[in-house]
Amino acid sequence: MKKGTLSRQQVIEIAGLSVVKKVEYVNCKPTTRVGYNGACQGDDLIEWASSTPFVDVNGIPSTLVAYYYTTQEEIDESRDDLGSLHWEIFGYEVF
Repeated sequence: MKKGTLSRQQVIEIAGLSVVKKVEYVNCKPTTRVGYNGACQGDDLIEWASSTPFVDVNGIPSTLVAYYYTTQEEIDESRDDLGSLHWEIFGYEVF
């Protein structure tokens, strides 16, 4: 199951545009939640996430997470140049 149920506009309202831009430029890493090779539990996707801390409008320390999804085929085709992939944010979460 994919994570990232919040839209960009929703997290801008929660965290502010500067925080959203910051998380969008942080390098993402595989989460291993669905398995790096995509085969874990029969899921063909690889989950990646980037995160940044922030303080919300109520003064509560929080973390904004952006989720990305790729397939093993996309990784294999990149020939270890992950920068060549089309990284598109699937959605965001706030913790």
